[in-house]
Amino acid sequence: MQSIRNFRSLGGQTTAEGGRVRSGLVYRSAHLAEASDADLDKLVDLGIRTVFDFRNQGDLAAEGPNRLPDGVDLVSLPMVDSANRTGARTDFSLLSAEELEERYGNGKAFQWMKEASGRSVSDPGRAAQFGEFVRGLLAPGAVPVLFNCSAGKDRTGWAASLLLLALGVPEPQVVDHYLETNKHVNPSRYGELMMPLATVHEDYFAEQMQVLADSWGNFDQYWTDGLGLDGGHRQALRDLLLD
Repeated sequence: MQSIRNFRSLGGQTTAEGGRVRSGLVYRSAHLAEASDADLDKLVDLGIRTVFDFRNQGDLAAEGPNRLPDGVDLVSLPMVDSANRTGARTDFSLLSAEELEERYGNGKAFQWMKEASGRSVSDPGRAAQFGEFVRGLLAPGAVPVLFNCSAGKDRTGWAASLLLLALGVPEPQVVDHYLETNKHVNPSRYGELMMPLATVHEDYFAEQMQVLADSWGNFDQYWTDGLGLDGGHRQALRDLLLD
């Protein structure tokens, strides 16, 4: 892709039972607001039918709406951090260098991201939205799908992780897929203070799994009590996405 960052497929991942995630059905990325005409042609070539956009109104105001090929269904699931509704973006646009250092320096940015990652799993409202995402993906004719947020790493990262975990992909593989985001980050675009916010870390994922256990008990309970899904949805997901 020319102008869509962090674009990649979930296909090719293998499960503990020997299955393989089908290629060509589920993709993830950063926002598509700056997608070039060539990028749109590639989305057409991939047969993308549905795009799930997890960005909220603040994201859309800063970045603009997704550019999509004609005929693609756009599903908006605006996700906001319940403990920091404006996010770090507002801080970096309004605060002075000294104020930013006070708020995010000395490891505070890393801790901020770790805690925000955990809230993406513990927050009941966010869990319900992820459940809506899974139901939308399973809707007749929805795939191939693409899902995105702003940078394609946090909201999108957990959406990808929960899909892979539901399919039976071992956790170490899920972590490896999650960390691939860092290959798509250009360090020269960010100062040292911002790097923990611009990248992902295995500790962020570990925090999500710990919070999942603390808040919901285990993944199966998160699936039912958090996402509002049942065993039928999980089997349908496996039937759809696994070879």
